[in-house]
Amino acid sequence: MSEPRQARQTQADKSAAMQRRLCEATLETLAEVGYEKLSTTLVCEKAGVSRGAMTHHFSSRNALFAAAFAHLLAKWRDERKAYYDAMPPGVTISLAEQTEYLWQHVFGTPTYVASLELMLAARMDVELGQLLRDILGEWRDLRDARLIGALGGDPDDPVSLQFIRLNSCMLRGIAVHMAFDKSEEERETLLASWRDFLRANDDRLPWNLPGVMA
Repeated sequence: MSEPRQARQTQADKSAAMQRRLCEATLETLAEVGYEKLSTTLVCEKAGVSRGAMTHHFSSRNALFAAAFAHLLAKWRDERKAYYDAMPPGVTISLAEQTEYLWQHVFGTPTYVASLELMLAARMDVELGQLLRDILGEWRDLRDARLIGALGGDPDDPVSLQFIRLNSCMLRGIAVHMAFDKSEEERETLLASWRDFLRANDDRLPWNLPGVMA
């Protein structure tokens, strides 16, 4: 490989690393202080970079927020792919097991709170809302299809799709509740109650009923 090409690749790697650093700093700052109190100054301080370095990579706050959101979804995608790929061929999981995984790796994490901050802010910001919806739409379709398949169902079955999105809404609601009430005991009680419900009704869930299996 020629020396100029090596230099270009190194610069591209440095640029990508800087963007990841800023995205992670944005998510951490959102989780710590919320959208209303977040400033690019705080993000730069968290990332340990100058404001000029940030504006070189992101032309606006919304561009930074969208990149941070995409970075988070990519992290979730990669982690979930590794989780599913580690399953033995032909083996399925229960929704109760998947719910535990989702809480531990997504809904119960500080970065999920950061994603909620962005989505709520997007209600009043047309540009940000469109950016986030575009990013989320593609991810959601892939996420849901892979989950239904891991459950042993048909990704094209609308009833199965509706139920796993209902499950996500339940976990999202617990996450929002815990942002106000920090009681670990109540959190564990709520999660355990929902998992118990799923286990008790596992044979009645859409993908386990005759006629809807993949």
